[in-house]
Amino acid sequence: MVTTTSPVRLPRHRELSPTAAALLTIGGNILVLAIIGLAIAGVGVAAVAVFGAQLLGSL
Repeated sequence: MVTTTSPVRLPRHRELSPTAAALLTIGGNILVLAIIGLAIAGVGVAAVAVFGAQLLGSL
């Protein structure tokens, strides 16, 4: 092992606690599900905007 006499202090490596990691994982999954839900709703709104007149006319 090599030792150094450098006066420069290196910052400590900080890790996330297991609880913080689990909360970030859950939060990320909720965010992905919200984005997917908004995308599906957007496709539905676009379909109604494009085909709505034809659907109403066929009724």
